[in-house]
Amino acid sequence: MAERDEERRMIRDLAEMSHRLAESERLLAAERREAQRLREREELYRQLVENSQGLICKHDLAGNLLYWSPASAMELGYAPAAGARRNLREFLAPSVRPFFDAYLRRIREKEADQGLLRLQNRDGEERLWAYRNVLHRVPDGEPYVVGHAVDITDRARAEALLRESEARHRAVIDALEEGVLVIAADGALRGCNPSAERILGLSAVQIGDRAGDILAKDAIRDDGSPFPREACPDAVTLWTGRPCSDVIMGIRRPDGELAWVSVSSRPLMRPEEGMPYGVVLSLVDVTDRRRIEREREQDLRDALARIKVLSGVLSICASCKRIRDPETARWSLLEVYLREHSEAELSHGLCGECAEATRRQIQTEDPGTR
Repeated sequence: MAERDEERRMIRDLAEMSHRLAESERLLAAERREAQRLREREELYRQLVENSQGLICKHDLAGNLLYWSPASAMELGYAPAAGARRNLREFLAPSVRPFFDAYLRRIREKEADQGLLRLQNRDGEERLWAYRNVLHRVPDGEPYVVGHAVDITDRARAEALLRESEARHRAVIDALEEGVLVIAADGALRGCNPSAERILGLSAVQIGDRAGDILAKDAIRDDGSPFPREACPDAVTLWTGRPCSDVIMGIRRPDGELAWVSVSSRPLMRPEEGMPYGVVLSLVDVTDRRRIEREREQDLRDALARIKVLSGVLSICASCKRIRDPETARWSLLEVYLREHSEAELSHGLCGECAEATRRQIQTEDPGTR
């Protein structure tokens, strides 16, 4: 009986040991998988850091480089080992080196810093980098700073060129005698030049407040009838995508004066969209030109009213060549009749035949005259 109990106890012990061995193998396999996963992640992060196009580095609180990624070194024209035991200050552009100590103070106090950094590559070219650095404190070691920066030199140059181009275009538009308005599809004013303010008699703020109906409000046609909103050039262009040119509109200024304006509109389009997202309006003040044209037309009408057209059958004396006025039956000299019934101015002289006849007559009366 005792032998059977001992045998059963030994079987239980073997089963327990087998179970513990299996559990140990399972835990060991899990640890191996976790270690493999950590190695893979470490390799991934290493590849990401070393091949990143950005500048990735590690330095102590004195600025001494502890690490910089190979891609960072090559970006600056150096071998990866060139940064060992060198201070980050050495790679700064000379113009910003005096500010490096202030950066180190900020990173100690705030434990993070970001901004723009001017680095000088091996060829002496200065490049602009946007950086963000973070201080890391470790329980059993010296604190260190992990830095990451991206070269934005080309982008900064492109933005500078864009700003210069915009400034030039703005200067040209502001100098135009022609008014310019840029209105979005929702009616919001996106821009205007001083000439537009002068022509409309409104400030930029006032134009912005009523940009959606700046042309339609109290506007009239050339014949004096109201100008409907749907016929305004900006509305036509926004609804159809087609430009309008030289539409004459009478616009009432705040002081009550009626200004006559020639309005043209052009759509603002994006390549991927079929309808305009805005419209550019050009305004030309034609008030003075219109007044001069009206005065000239009136002068012409007045002149035509003064001119009596010679038509019909006129009675003329076969002997003295006087003309009989059909209205008064009075006989007048030809030159008098023409002066009274036309704008013609007459002068007197002799034609060739009469001059010869007069000369012969004088010679006949006075033979000594040659």
